[in-house]
Amino acid sequence: MLTFPTLSRSIALPTGRLDITVEEAAWPLDDLCDFAARENPRRGFLVVSRVLGRHLPVAPRVMRRSVRDLAARIPADLPGPVMVVGLAETAVCLGQTVHEELRLASGRDDIHFIHSTRQRLDHPLLCRFEEPHSHASAHLIYRPALPRPRSLVIVDDEISTGTTLCNLARALVEAWPEVEAIVVATLTDWSAGRGWQARMPRPARVASLLTGRLAWTQGQAPVADAAFDMAAASLGRMDAHRNFGRLGLDAPVADPPSAPLPPVAGPLRIVGTGEFTYLPFRLAERMAREGHDVVVQATSRSPARVAAAMKTRLCFADNYGTSVPNYLYNADPADRRTTWIGHETGAATIDPALIAALDARLIGWDA
Repeated sequence: MLTFPTLSRSIALPTGRLDITVEEAAWPLDDLCDFAARENPRRGFLVVSRVLGRHLPVAPRVMRRSVRDLAARIPADLPGPVMVVGLAETAVCLGQTVHEELRLASGRDDIHFIHSTRQRLDHPLLCRFEEPHSHASAHLIYRPALPRPRSLVIVDDEISTGTTLCNLARALVEAWPEVEAIVVATLTDWSAGRGWQARMPRPARVASLLTGRLAWTQGQAPVADAAFDMAAASLGRMDAHRNFGRLGLDAPVADPPSAPLPPVAGPLRIVGTGEFTYLPFRLAERMAREGHDVVVQATSRSPARVAAAMKTRLCFADNYGTSVPNYLYNADPADRRTTWIGHETGAATIDPALIAALDARLIGWDA
């Protein structure tokens, strides 16, 4: 695999200055990520992935290639069973695709998957942990009906301080003391020199496509909004639910949409919603194989300013039924793409304002 030279860069954002140093990279920095200003007094910047299919539209072949390269850096001989854990909401699709690639590459059938969630279900809880820099800090992990793991592969899109990863690993090891080894798989690792691996409850290593350092100089911080923080911290409630990963999977899920797909001519955008992103990505891969020009992106709970990597922003109601504002970035109706919105929550839950803004069709995997 090619490696790219070290570099340093200073990035001016409306909320402050980000100084970055890339120390080692299997992909060029500008192919992997961009940066944006975050509306959060606890953390004023956002690393915006160019390969994740969340804040920026991405061709599914690029998403697949980046995950394949990342999965290839994870040791193949981890003690089994192995549990791949994706972090909501941003890394659900990433984690699920890592799980798929690990099984394909190794031929092992003892590699399983689960993701954290901010949705309450009628199911026993395994553990809860906190993501301190996020508005919505609480994550839930439900107890899967799967063998207890000896290895964990924790998947997130980027590492900054490592605190969230330590919180998650401690919670999982307390629930599963048989765990012997931990791998953290991430697209970009900015935690060099922070020493967080020494705080992990078991020996831990990192697999990434880029490692480096970042230093944040806060500028004018947003004023804390207690009402917004209370809303953002709220958990959703799913009374009807199909298991697409929240309750654990012993093999990759490949469910088709609930109804036939509408006809499409010309370029296509497929939008996942919140934590429901893997099956919209798989649908995008299918449409690309059929010859369509298709990109993938997803809605987000993360409030960011229209500046730097964020060229446009739509704001609308949360389809999971909380009072948390949701956003879709860089989905410009002027690009004349047909838009399909993939959801697991029922057509009536999708804000009509979002549908109208993109003249979108709804594609459901309803419970």
